Amino acid sequence: MLLNPKKVNNQNQYDKRSPYSMDPFDAPVPGQSLTDEPGKWPWDTPPKFTNVDDAFEHVVFKIDSNQELEDDLDKFLMIGTPVESIVNTIAFTGFANGDWSPDIAELLKFPLSAYFAVRAKDQGFDLVMFNKQDNPTVTDETILEGLKENNPEAHADLIESLIEDVDVAQQELFTEEEEAGSFLNMPATEAEAEPVPEEAMLMIEEGGMG
Repeated sequence: MLLNPKKVNNQNQYDKRSPYSMDPFDAPVPGQSLTDEPGKWPWDTPPKFTNVDDAFEHVVFKIDSNQELEDDLDKFLMIGTPVESIVNTIAFTGFANGDWSPDIAELLKFPLSAYFAVRAKDQGFDLVMFNKQDNPTVTDETILEGLKENNPEAHADLIESLIEDVDVAQQELFTEEEEAGSFLNMPATEAEAEPVPEEAMLMIEEGGMG
């Protein structure tokens, strides 16, 4: 049974980046990685370094023994590349190459950060330690643009609903203004609002009788 038959039938009308164009069964089955040949990938073999100190010395030796690599790293530090980015790249690359395990990769980040911080200071560069943590605000415009791109049908329904809401609000406002200006809602005049004193009424009656 298909999870969403409508999605499969309408795949061709959606953009390839849309979630509606994805085949729910086009994915590895559970446990498929266990059927691969052991040791096929570098990280699937025993790591070369199991000690943080050895891994750190290995990285520093590679930098010091390669003038081109050393110059490139100094250029990165000079232009203000965050040390965090450099260290993360080295740690992940070493893991991908089978040099160390994920645990060693994480533990290696601190001494490498200290190494590059000292290196930048010795070279007289302005040190930038961490990546900028931008927290962009998701605005209504961003949501509408994403909805328009990924789900045009829902975007059209939403716009239609918003237009209907605006029309209803305008009609209610017009009705309130119309009622406020009607004859029944007009304020009473002072003569109508204030009753005639009883003495004045008697004088009027006596004058009429005379």
